Amino acid sequence: MTLDERVIIVTGAGSGIGRETAKLLSSTGARVVIAEIKEASGRSVFKEIEAAGGSARFIQTDVANEQSVQNMIDETVSTFGPLYGLVNNAGIDLEGELAQLPAADWDRILAVNLRSVFLCSRAAIPYMKKSQRGSIVNIASVHANFGFVGYSAYDASKGGIVALTRTLALECGPSQIRANAICPGYIDTPMWDTWLATQPDPATIEKDTQEWHPLRRRGRPLDIAKAVRFLLSDEAEWVTGISLVVDGGMSARFFGY
Repeated sequence: MTLDERVIIVTGAGSGIGRETAKLLSSTGARVVIAEIKEASGRSVFKEIEAAGGSARFIQTDVANEQSVQNMIDETVSTFGPLYGLVNNAGIDLEGELAQLPAADWDRILAVNLRSVFLCSRAAIPYMKKSQRGSIVNIASVHANFGFVGYSAYDASKGGIVALTRTLALECGPSQIRANAICPGYIDTPMWDTWLATQPDPATIEKDTQEWHPLRRRGRPLDIAKAVRFLLSDEAEWVTGISLVVDGGMSARFFGY
């Protein structure tokens, strides 16, 4: 499964799923753009890829800002050439039940998680159309498929990603551009660690969430990176408009999927 010389952007590539995805794609031959708002994190991943002999570029990007996104896309093409892939991975989480959720928190989550997919895809598609090929992979969540108390904004943003992905597939298909979403289960990332540290009983949560997954562990960022690689590759050349659940069986246990 090779992605030799294909230019692929990964947003939120400074840590977690994005970091492992950028590294895996580079090891498969892709030219990877690390689109990350945190300079130190983005440069760290760039150095890792460079040290491994890969081809990459770090572009500091605020995915919720229209001009920042357009600049990132334009710089990608001017540096590496025709754009093939876009992985919309950047995301944040803020807890809060809807009745008490500040509007600013709602707006921020939707801006980073969902609006960014719109902005990045809109800026990338014209370049992909010139080549008459491309693949967009959007990172959603199992939260797109069920509700969770205290996650109204997060759930809405991830559900929106899945719905948007279907429409992107319909609109872009005639130009041979594929669009798919991935819905991860609970993944061991810095975001997870930060959230866990705020909980009153981390040990119980550690035990429970592992048992929620029939494979008896939470996912690793590399588990999702491998699914991203598949959807970007020619192995998935007739796959578009889907929401691929990669959750160690969590949805099968709780929600009958």
